[in-house]
Amino acid sequence: MNTKQLRYLITINQCGNLSTAARSLGISQPALSKQLSEWERIYGICLFKKENRRLLPTEQGSVFLEKAQRILDEQNRTILSMKTVAGAARQRIRLCTAPNRGAIIYSEVYQRFSRRYPDISLDLIERFASEQPEVIKRGIADIALGAGNISSSVEDIPFAKQELLIALPSSHPLSTRKEVTLSELRDTPFVLQGERHSVRGIADKLFQKAGFDPLVVFESDDVILIDALIRQSMGAGLVSRIHVKPCEEVRYISLDPPVYQLTHLRYPKGHILTESERYLAGLLIQHRLSDPGNEPIDSLELKGFLKTVEEIEKSAPVGPSRLEKDEKNRKKKRSEDIHLDTRILEYIVAIADEKGLTQAAERFLLAQPALSRHVRNVEDMLGIPLFTREHNRLLPTNAGKVFINGARNILKLEEDMFTASKYN
Repeated sequence: MNTKQLRYLITINQCGNLSTAARSLGISQPALSKQLSEWERIYGICLFKKENRRLLPTEQGSVFLEKAQRILDEQNRTILSMKTVAGAARQRIRLCTAPNRGAIIYSEVYQRFSRRYPDISLDLIERFASEQPEVIKRGIADIALGAGNISSSVEDIPFAKQELLIALPSSHPLSTRKEVTLSELRDTPFVLQGERHSVRGIADKLFQKAGFDPLVVFESDDVILIDALIRQSMGAGLVSRIHVKPCEEVRYISLDPPVYQLTHLRYPKGHILTESERYLAGLLIQHRLSDPGNEPIDSLELKGFLKTVEEIEKSAPVGPSRLEKDEKNRKKKRSEDIHLDTRILEYIVAIADEKGLTQAAERFLLAQPALSRHVRNVEDMLGIPLFTREHNRLLPTNAGKVFINGARNILKLEEDMFTASKYN
C-alpha cells in the first residue's frame, strides 16, 4: 500500500465525485476512475456507491477511509517531527494558550490544521491570559487564545463570552437558589484560582465591589486542581459555564447580576495574518463556539475568520494552499509530495531492529544492495538521513528514530484498516 493511493481516495471522498477530485489532484478523470477500480479489486472492498450523482462511501468504505485518514495524519506528524529534530522545518506558527485546558484546544485543532498545511509546524506555548499580550508583543508567539482584559498593545479581538457561575457545595443553605448575590456568600469559604488567572482577576473586582475580603482556604494556578477541590466541597468557587461538570456534591448557580468572561484572539499590532494563520484563527474560534456555553460576540472580524475556514475547506480538499507556495518551496519536497510504501516501511523497521542490512535482507529474502537502494530512495525523498554507521552497525539518526516510530504506527494502522473494513 502507498500513501499516495490513500490521499487519492480521501480526496474522492471529500469531493464527492471523480471529476472534481481529479482536478484537485491534477490528473485526468479516466485515470482516476481506472485507479479506483483497480484499488477496489486489489483491496477486495467496494469503497464507494453512487447516490444522486455523488460518490458516497459504503459501510466498509467509511471504516477504510477513517483509518486511511489516520495513516495520512501519522505521516504528516512524523515528517514534521523529523524536520524539527533535524532543524529542517521551514515554517511554523506559534500558538499561545492558557495552561491546562489550552493544550486540549491545541490537540483538537491540530489535525484539521495539519491536513490543510502539512508543511507548517504548529507549536504550543502556554501562558496565562494576563501574560499573553506581552508574549505576542515580544515576538515569542504569533497568535494567542485566552481570556482577560482587552489589550491596546496587540491586535485584540473578543469573539465569545461565557457566564461565570458560583459553585456551591450541595450542603450549602443557598445551593437550591437559581441566583445569588456575592454579598450573601460573605461567610462562605472559597477555593480560588491563583492571582495570574483571569477568573481570579474578575473575582477580586467582584469581592471589592461587594465590600468584603473572601475567606480563601485554597488557591492555585492549576485550574484542574481547583475544579477537583470544588467538587470535593472544600469551598465555593467561581467557574466558567463551559467548564462546568455536574456532580451530586456541587450546585452551579448564576450570580445576580450575571457576570461574564470574554475570550480573545490576539496577534501582533499591525500584522496582516497569512492565509494559514487566518485558517488557524478560524479553527480556534469555531472550536470555542461549538460549545453552547460560549455566546458569540458578533463582529466583522469574527465573520471573516469563520468565512476563511469555510472557503479553504471548500476549495482545497487536501494539502497547502497555492497562495502560500512560492518558487523556492516549489523546488523542495512538500509533505504532500512524499508517498510512503508500507512494504518499504517494513524493510526500514527491520534494519533498525537488526541494526544492519544483512539480517534484515535475509528476513525478506532480498539482496542486500536492493535493500540499501530502498533506504537511499526514502532518504532522498525525505531529504534527511535515517541511519548512521557505527562500528559496522547501522543505527538510526535522531530523525530516523522519529521516522521508525511513525513507521511502526503506520503499519499498525494499516493492519487495523484492513481488519476493520474486512469484517465490518
